Amino acid sequence: MSATGLTLEEARVRYRGYLAAEESVLLGQEYELSTGEKLTRADLNKIRAGLKYWEEKCIELSDKELCGIGIYPIGLR
Repeated sequence: MSATGLTLEEARVRYRGYLAAEESVLLGQEYELSTGEKLTRADLNKIRAGLKYWEEKCIELSDKELCGIGIYPIGLR
């Protein structure tokens, strides 16, 4: 969990949402996010910026999970 309270799974869900939005826009369709915001072909750069943001957030949260303090059996970390 990050300092903002966001979990890796929540970040992954948002990233997958942006992937779905990108695919819909590339197919010439309008896409509506769960927030109610509608994105269209004209918003492709915005979608890709969101993809980049959530990809980086997933990496950040994943790294924190891997380097978190914990007790691990030798050879299983």
